[in-house]
Amino acid sequence: MSRNRKILLVITIVIIAFCYAFLLYLTIDNTDNTPRNPRVAKTHETTRQYSSHQTHKSKYAGYQLQNGSSPFDSCFGKGIYNGNATLTIKNGASSDAVICLYSIALDRTIRNEYVQRNTNFTMTDIAQGRYKIRVFYGNDWNPELENPCGGKGYFESNVSFSEFDKPQYFEDSYNGYTVATVTLYTVTGGNASTSRINQSTFFEN
Repeated sequence: MSRNRKILLVITIVIIAFCYAFLLYLTIDNTDNTPRNPRVAKTHETTRQYSSHQTHKSKYAGYQLQNGSSPFDSCFGKGIYNGNATLTIKNGASSDAVICLYSIALDRTIRNEYVQRNTNFTMTDIAQGRYKIRVFYGNDWNPELENPCGGKGYFESNVSFSEFDKPQYFEDSYNGYTVATVTLYTVTGGNASTSRINQSTFFEN
C-alpha cells in the first residue's frame, strides 16, 4: 500500500471515530434529565402547619356564691339593714345575678346580694324609701378576677347589666311595711319592665 493511501485511511478512521464519539455524546446528553440549573429546577415544597387550638376550661366554671352573699361590699360599703320591708327575688334566668338596691335619697347602693339561677331569695331589713333595682347577670363566678372597683370577684361569662325602669317604693311605717317580689329574666321581661345599663352605671357609688 502506498504512503498516500495509508495517510488517507488514517484520516478516514479518525473522522469515523470522531463522528461515533460525537453521536455517543449526544445520546448520553439526551438521556440525562438532570437539570443544568439546580436553582431553576428546584422544587419548593410548602409544609403547612396547623395549630391546635384547645379550649381552656376555667377552674371556676360553674362556681357560684351562696344566696345572700354580698360580693361587692368593697365597692359599695357594708349593707344597710335598718328596716322591716322585704324584697323577694325569683331568679328564673339562666344566669346567676347580683341584685343591688340603689337608694335615691342617699344617692348610693345600700345592698348587693347574690341570687343563684333558678332559685328564690328574700332581701330583708329594707328601710323606707325609693330605690332603683339594678341587676348584674353572669355565670362562673371567679373570686380571683378583678372587678371594676379594684377588688376581687367577678363573673367570667354571660355578663350583662339591667335596671328596672320604675323605682320601687318601700314603706316601713306604723301603717305597715312593703313585702315586694320581682322576677328576673336574662332578657327584658319578668313582672316589671327593665332596660339594659352599662357596667359603669351599675358600679356607681
